[in-house]
Amino acid sequence: DKWVCPNDRELALRAKLQTGWSVKTGALTSFSRQEQLNDSEQELIVGVIKRADMLEQLEQRRVGRLVDRLENMKRNALGNGTSQCVLCANEFGLLSGSPLTCYDCRKAVCSKCSVDTYGAQREQIWLCKICSETREMWKKS
Repeated sequence: DKWVCPNDRELALRAKLQTGWSVKTGALTSFSRQEQLNDSEQELIVGVIKRADMLEQLEQRRVGRLVDRLENMKRNALGNGTSQCVLCANEFGLLSGSPLTCYDCRKAVCSKCSVDTYGAQREQIWLCKICSETREMWKKS
């Protein structure tokens, strides 16, 4: 009978039910409430579950839009990322400026298609807009 640390969801539920913070493995499945829930309590629980489902669906749609936007940016990338900007396909040369290298994908981008930010050691880095959006998507989801 090993003691296990329950996950955060179980801990939150136990706090609400005031059943304690640690149990032996399998002991939680034997927990049962003796009294029945009245109609208003059942309606309240159903309402909470419906709201949680609605919020989950909204979150899935939001993340789906972020993914669609990112995929659209990738589809519309025109350049080769070496002699041209990976996004807009502007040629690099003497008159057109020098390329910046994306920190994440290591492809060449022009200054219009890049975002400057700071890395982990507070050094300035450049990201193409695709990698910047990818980072934002991971932050927001």
